[in-house]
Amino acid sequence: MIEGFNKEGIYFVALGGAEEVGFNMFAYIVDSKIIVVDAGYGFLGNDFPGMEMGLADASFLETYRDDIEAMFITHGHEDHYGAIGHVLPMLDCPVYANDFTLGHIKARLKEYHLENFAKLYSVTLNPIVKLKNFEVEFVSLVHSVPQSAGLFIKTRYGNILHATDWRFDDGKTKILPTDYEELHNIAKQGVTLYVGDSTNMGETTPEPSEYEVRQNLLKLVPALSNTIVATCFASNIMRLESLILAADAANRTAVISGHSLNQNFKIAKECGYLKDCPKAYDIKDAKDIPLDKILYICAGSQGDYRSALTRIVNGESKDIVLKQGDNIIFSSKIIPGNEEKIERMQEKLRDMGVNVISTEDYEVHASGHATPSQILEMYRLLKPQTVIPVHGDKRSLRKQKKLAQENGVGNVLIVRNGEVVLLQDKRADIVSEVFTRKLGVDRHQLTALDSQLIKNRKRIAFNCSVFISVIFAKDWHLKDLQISSIDILEEDAFTSLKTDIIASIKADIAKEIIKLNNNENQIKEYLAARIRKQIYKATDIKPVVFMHFYKEASSDSNTGK
Repeated sequence: MIEGFNKEGIYFVALGGAEEVGFNMFAYIVDSKIIVVDAGYGFLGNDFPGMEMGLADASFLETYRDDIEAMFITHGHEDHYGAIGHVLPMLDCPVYANDFTLGHIKARLKEYHLENFAKLYSVTLNPIVKLKNFEVEFVSLVHSVPQSAGLFIKTRYGNILHATDWRFDDGKTKILPTDYEELHNIAKQGVTLYVGDSTNMGETTPEPSEYEVRQNLLKLVPALSNTIVATCFASNIMRLESLILAADAANRTAVISGHSLNQNFKIAKECGYLKDCPKAYDIKDAKDIPLDKILYICAGSQGDYRSALTRIVNGESKDIVLKQGDNIIFSSKIIPGNEEKIERMQEKLRDMGVNVISTEDYEVHASGHATPSQILEMYRLLKPQTVIPVHGDKRSLRKQKKLAQENGVGNVLIVRNGEVVLLQDKRADIVSEVFTRKLGVDRHQLTALDSQLIKNRKRIAFNCSVFISVIFAKDWHLKDLQISSIDILEEDAFTSLKTDIIASIKADIAKEIIKLNNNENQIKEYLAARIRKQIYKATDIKPVVFMHFYKEASSDSNTGK
């Protein structure tokens, strides 16, 4: 029995993803059995030094791991599968996903040496999974990645459509099928709860279809001269296909740069996609192709500091050097939270004289998320009893709530991560709360974002640091004092400042030691405070102090500190 979940009905818990884009991890609980939906990363922004990605804390689920029937991964985006290398060892449950998604899951698990640990099952040919308390069907929905799905979850208390990432599309690119027939079938069976995408609730204009973007690229690329680089989301295989076709239309060769894009290309090929495309080359095999006969395709459109695009922009790429008159196409949308770094990147390119083409100039991207008119179309199709908006910022969640209420949905709840919703007798109520928080991915380790480690990093990042090394003789004569820092002042200026500080301390230290009665701890505190105060007086900076303190052992002691 799961404590606090003993009533008849359907329990819904968002451990992450309810209040933001990313960090997706949801649980449904029925009669003391659990299914988990997604285990994704999220961007942390610039507030956590040394860490770029985070995930929801799965410790609540770990407590009841024996009651978890399965995990379902809806599609192959990092914010839905990316954290599986951390989460799966905690939960040790079967994982169900489509083949394209499984390709990414297997690669991620291999990074964590877990390739032989996981129980992975494909649903590509058999999309219905029957468990003790749940029946889960993968329903094909259009998103910006192949084989994306909503989950139709059937229980004895009612049915759920969990669809956090989707849009309607004209379907002219064959990689993007929406199973309208099954959606109509779902509507006939009745939808107790719809948990749905809010990402684009702020968009007031219709999005182009993926086919329309393809046609635009087929016109744009042949009209450009000199070097051309195009960047898109690595998993957007439809866009990759369009760019390869556009390169061919321009009598150029498509050349793929970067690990993530090559990995997606390989997985797509293994899943049977891109069969009829012109050949694309890895960048290492394109050395002899003239620059004006290449369309370089790379990932990194979100400004990831490790990406191929960032290396190109910073002049660190061995293969691609952009100069005045060259072109770069941003065939992507800015993920909320990344606006500032992408703007910096694009401005740096413009300052170099590079022609930057984005959605501001040309329809070179179609979002994978539904607009308000498409969400309304979904409501009218499904006629859900209850709607829980997720996967968006708080303003977008409120907008979807308003849209649902204005169009006849009886129950609409905006929930916080950790809040527990009980659906029972056509009612939906927040009944309790479970522990959750965000964890940062620190290399391959997990760190709480409110930990002392992170607080220390922030202090150093914002306040700078100073390193002090001091050696005293047996009789407390100051033998050596060194002060160093790499982030307070430029080298010459800091050298001058530390010379003055050391001279002043040497002049005063003997009498101060007498005042402090030779107390070692007080002498340490005095030195740290004195040096910090003098740095602050000269710079208005209060640095974090690190001290190595050593005193030679007295004749009656065998140890030194």
